[in-house]
Parts: sequence; C-alpha cells; structure tokens
Amino acid sequence: MKYILSLLCLLCSCSVLSGNKVVVAPLSELLVITKNSAPADVVNEHHAPLSFQVGGVVERIAVTVGDELKKGQVLATLECRDYELAQMQAQSSLKALRAQALLARQQLSRAEQLLQRKNASRDLRDQRRAELDSLIARQQGAEVRVQEAELAVERCALKAPFSGVVTDLMLSPGALAAPGSVLVKVLQTGAQEVNAELSAMQLQSVKSGSRVYYEYAGVRYPVALRTVLPLIDSRARTQSVRFSFVDKPALTGSSGRVFWQAPAGRLPVKYIISRQGQLGVMQFIDGKAKFVALPSAVEGQAAVVSDASVLNGSSNIIIEGQHAVAGGDDVEAVNLN
Repeated sequence: MKYILSLLCLLCSCSVLSGNKVVVAPLSELLVITKNSAPADVVNEHHAPLSFQVGGVVERIAVTVGDELKKGQVLATLECRDYELAQMQAQSSLKALRAQALLARQQLSRAEQLLQRKNASRDLRDQRRAELDSLIARQQGAEVRVQEAELAVERCALKAPFSGVVTDLMLSPGALAAPGSVLVKVLQTGAQEVNAELSAMQLQSVKSGSRVYYEYAGVRYPVALRTVLPLIDSRARTQSVRFSFVDKPALTGSSGRVFWQAPAGRLPVKYIISRQGQLGVMQFIDGKAKFVALPSAVEGQAAVVSDASVLNGSSNIIIEGQHAVAGGDDVEAVNLN
C-alpha cells in the first residue's frame, strides 16, 4: 500500500513539473523588422521653357530633341544684322560725343586762362563749363545706349542656363521669334527629387527609420530625407516630403513607392498574452515567470517593445507555455524539439 501511495505522489509531482516546463528564446530572435512604404513620384522643378529676349528671325538651331547640353552652350541664333547696325550707330554717337567733350574741355581751359589774364569775362568761362557738363551728360547716356546695343547683340544667341537635356523644340529656322516666345524646353540633369505625401505617423517613422529607398520598375534607388514642407493638406492630412537621391537618380516623372525600415522591430502577436486587462509578454528570469506589460500593444497586432524599458535584445521570452503560467510561477526552460 505504501508503495502505491509513493508511486502516486511521484506521478503527481512529475505532472506538475511537466506543466511548468516552458520554451524560451532571446527577444532579439523574435523581433520582426518591418518595412513601411508610401506612394511617391520623381519630380524635377528645373524643366525650363527657354525663349529669346529680343525678337527676330531664327537663323540657326544648333540642337534637337534628346541632345545633352552643357551650361552656356548655344542653342539657337537670330539674324542679328539690325542689332549689330544699332550697336555700330551707338558706338559712333559715343565717339562723336567724346570728341566734342574733349574740345569743350580745351575751350574751358582756355577760357579760364583768359579770365586769369583779364582777357575774358566770367560769363564766357561759365558758358564753356555748362557746355562741357551738358556733353558729359550726353556722353554718359550714349555709353548706356552702347551697352544696351551690345546686350541686344549678345541676346541674339540663346544659351543653356544649366546642363541638361532638350525635351521639346517649338520653332524652326526662318520662323519669326517674338520676345518671350518659347523656342526650346530643357530639363536639368541631376536635379531630380522624390516627392511623397506622408501622414504624421509615417513622417515620425521615416525620420527615425533607416534604409530609405525609392523603388520603380523593380529598381531600388537609395534616397535621403531632404526636407518636410511646413504645410498640411487639409483634406488628406498629409505633408509633402522631399527625398534627394544618394547615387544615380530615377527618371523624372516616374511613379513608384518610397520604402523605409521601421526604427524598432515588432514582436509577433503569437507571443503576446493578456493579464488583468494588459497586453504583454512573459519573461523568463532565474527559473521564474515575470509578466512585462507592453504599453503600446494593440489587440491582434504585432507590438513594439522599445517602450518596455526592462526588456532588451538578450531578454529571454517564454514562447511556449506562456498562456499556462502566471507572474511569479516557478518554470523550467527546456529546448524546443
């Protein structure tokens, strides 16, 4: 009889022990790194329509659609004979006024000498001075007209304001180009940026996230956050965010998605339990189970554990048997078979 009772006690103790056996794993092995994404497109603000600042007949067009340009390269020229003649006339007028001003200075000098010898009146001296002042003023005006004529001749050649690619051509040789009429459109190379509309939560995540890239047609382009526009869309409640390309940029106008890695990993929902209305995990510490609440956990969703200050990557989390134990219970960690 005593043998039977001893055997029953042994069986009971083994069943209790087996009920407290659990499987544990380091938290770092359980976290799942999540990626967030949002629709995005590539924009280029430097797509300039170029035109002549002076009017005339188009004499030559030196580029065609698709040509790559360097800054300062001549794109087209006007028949500039009229402006060149105007420049020559302005230069001749200036030359004549300079000669007259030289003569007036000499006459003023002689008048002052005669006045000192009492051989001329003050009125004559004052007259010569007034004539010189008038000629100097006219000379200054003529110098401005020469500069204007030179500028007009210079503007007969349309030059690229930056390095880029010709995307459109509107006029042909022989056409009459009015001032301001668009002749060619040039897209600046290397000025592409990624534009995305992000919510406040997405914006906070991307600021603290890592490995940000733009994906289009299966190709990934590393990008970096450049700026956030200080304006919230009243309907979508989003903000425009601009990313600059780290290396080779994507094509202007392409529409894809921007991806970024969340700053903290998430714990899968199967490891999360509920105790007294709180969601959390069961931690294994020195043979005992300890419930650790996760303040940001949401029912049915993977949870962020970074707000649980007592947990770190090496913390042992009970991943099997956590539902059957309570905080403070003695448990035995066993290997997962």
